[in-house]
Amino acid sequence: MGEPSGLVEFGARFRGQLIRPTDPDYESARLVDNAAIDHHPALIARARDASDVVYAVEFARSSALPLAVRSGGHSVAGHSTGDGVFVLDLSTMTGLAIDPDARTCWAEPGVRAGAYTKAAYDFGLATPFGDNGRVAIGGLTLGGGIGWLVRKHGLTIDSLLAVELVTAQGARLVATIDDHPDLFWALRGGGGNFGVATRFKFRLHPIGLTLHGTIALPLTGAVMGDLVRVALAAPDELTLMPAVLPVPPMDEIDPQHHGRPAVFVDLLWAGPKDAGERAIAPIRALAKPLFDAVSQEPYPAVYPEPKGIRESWTSRAIFLDVMDQETVAIIERSMATAPSASALAQLRILGGAAGRVAPESTAYGWRDRSVLLWIIADFGTADPRDLPRHAAWAAAFADALRAKGSATYVNFMADEGPEGARSAYPAATWSRLRQLKRRYDPENLFRRNQNIPPA
Repeated sequence: MGEPSGLVEFGARFRGQLIRPTDPDYESARLVDNAAIDHHPALIARARDASDVVYAVEFARSSALPLAVRSGGHSVAGHSTGDGVFVLDLSTMTGLAIDPDARTCWAEPGVRAGAYTKAAYDFGLATPFGDNGRVAIGGLTLGGGIGWLVRKHGLTIDSLLAVELVTAQGARLVATIDDHPDLFWALRGGGGNFGVATRFKFRLHPIGLTLHGTIALPLTGAVMGDLVRVALAAPDELTLMPAVLPVPPMDEIDPQHHGRPAVFVDLLWAGPKDAGERAIAPIRALAKPLFDAVSQEPYPAVYPEPKGIRESWTSRAIFLDVMDQETVAIIERSMATAPSASALAQLRILGGAAGRVAPESTAYGWRDRSVLLWIIADFGTADPRDLPRHAAWAAAFADALRAKGSATYVNFMADEGPEGARSAYPAATWSRLRQLKRRYDPENLFRRNQNIPPA
């Protein structure tokens, strides 16, 4: 197969790096974070700046190659790559400009959450991101952003002040609450459907030492139900991410519990230590802890250094309406049939500041949903060809809970087809997003994502 039409002209203008399948950098450049995603793009363009992005979008529009936009390569569904696609790689766009007096920051989409957090913490400030410091802020932000400060400061999009964007027509604009407000609304939860974000302006919030760590409790219906109630009633400074999984063979836990299901309550308290200890006490009182390791540490410690090992995994997510005995029993039964010992079911306890935002004010519309279950089918360094088996388990797990909840969160979705993307948004939100998609991307150039088709 020959080179795509217009590639010579594109290469003459593009100042970044063009990587073809015959180039020595290709093998490393084509890889994404998830080892289960193993595709061979036709061309990879590493952009240096917004002008490069404009040229790349124009080339994608004129060529026959499907366009995949990549910030950090953490798309669960593998949308940041593909066989025979044109990858616009933003990973080297890592500019960061912090204004500590105004408490704002301009950041490019390739900046990793951990690097941003460390830089901001030098000024005693933070922006809420997710739970993984390796994730680049581009895709995370556009999907919503649920992480350690979600109850105190809301989702990432709740601290978003502006987005610099290249549209499907190659136009550059800045969307804010005052300029292009409809587009700014869509960019806060609508994913990469409306253009390529080249810079974000975020609000920064004061932060200092935190209480962070894990408390392991025995898994029972009473413990899980009470844990959710305690978490939702806690001060906004406390965010919990409890995960159900078999107890690994760790020295800190009595061997009699090894292999049995337990709930590992990962937590963060972002406030004064004494008040935090009082807020955490009701969790310790739910049952005798199997393991208790919570300590005071700087906020960036929530993002430890990456291990550097690519693992294979996929996931599903569902907002739960109830956490009763039957819900816990379904979770326990599903975990007992997990095809990998590394699988887990993690709860994201929301509410707090995230729940006080009007549902219609952003494209992320699930402000009234306070418990999100993330089903993670992690099969480590096993053969990536095992992906269908693990994906089927995660899908069956989510299906078993349909009577207990509905809807999903776009950043945790696998490739679930048109109906899956539709379930990520309330009906009125979906309709409005489709109308805006028709205005900003009528030919659906940006379709390698959780796609919102033009109306």
